[in-house]
Amino acid sequence: MTQIPFDIHAANRRERVLLRRRRFYNLGPAAPFVLPGLILACVFVLYPMLFNIRISFSDYQIVQRSMSWIGLDNYVALFTERGDRIWLAIRNNFLYAFVTTPFIILFGLVFAVILNNLRRGRVFFRTCFYLPVITSWVIVGNVFAYMFNAGGSGLMNYLLKDVFGLLPAYVPWLQRTWTANLVIWLLGIWKNIGWAMIIYLAGLQGISADLYEASAIEGASKTQQLRYITVPMLKSTTFFVLVNMIIGSFNVFIQVLLLTEGNPRGTTSVLQYLLYDKSFNLFAFGQGAAIGVITALLVLMTTLVLNKVFGTRGGRTE
Repeated sequence: MTQIPFDIHAANRRERVLLRRRRFYNLGPAAPFVLPGLILACVFVLYPMLFNIRISFSDYQIVQRSMSWIGLDNYVALFTERGDRIWLAIRNNFLYAFVTTPFIILFGLVFAVILNNLRRGRVFFRTCFYLPVITSWVIVGNVFAYMFNAGGSGLMNYLLKDVFGLLPAYVPWLQRTWTANLVIWLLGIWKNIGWAMIIYLAGLQGISADLYEASAIEGASKTQQLRYITVPMLKSTTFFVLVNMIIGSFNVFIQVLLLTEGNPRGTTSVLQYLLYDKSFNLFAFGQGAAIGVITALLVLMTTLVLNKVFGTRGGRTE
């Protein structure tokens, strides 16, 4: 009797083909739900992103509707520009991230812990803390511009000089490099604490009360519970807040536009304001697109560094 040879490799190939076909056919019921979102993402996200990259390598004239390839000239022009505007903008973005993020995380955690332990008025105080988050940037920007006005009409100058006598003269807060940056940082901190607080409140709800009860039986104080239970259990939440705040620092724009317009001499400018100025004031759309690409690369590299430093695995920090 002749034995028919069995090719195990051919059988494995057929099995893989059948598995791929089965997966393809399983996509059929999900297609009506996936395709609309996929089409919208391609039209409003993928295509503009690719077109922006193309513009960054071109001399784009919007009036003449012409686009000629010039290679890296836009990038070279940015990094060799007199006054080092791009370097100042990058510096200010990173300074904004490094200064505001620790305060947002700290105060967001503290307020979340306080509110989580309140028995009465939790909804009221949560609303009060979250109100700055949903308030328009234009409104709060104008309020801060009034508060830090250079003359006696500014609230801070009035309080510090006329009421408490702590200043010998009025301070031109928004006309000096570091005081203007300080005002921008303060606005960012005040506006985002409520968001971090809400995220931490959600994280606190996921910590089992049994841990606190067991530690209380062992004689742990509230401070020890915060240090050894609350903070470690909120590590992944803290990483989430950290990444979002640092990425968000590269989107700083409205407060700079309303408070300083990058002055004095571009020392308070940031990448998004420089993009706006290049594109819509100077009509250098190629350089504006190049700034967008540079911003995206900086965000990508910063996120990769954060993941490397904090050692995330599966969305959890270790």
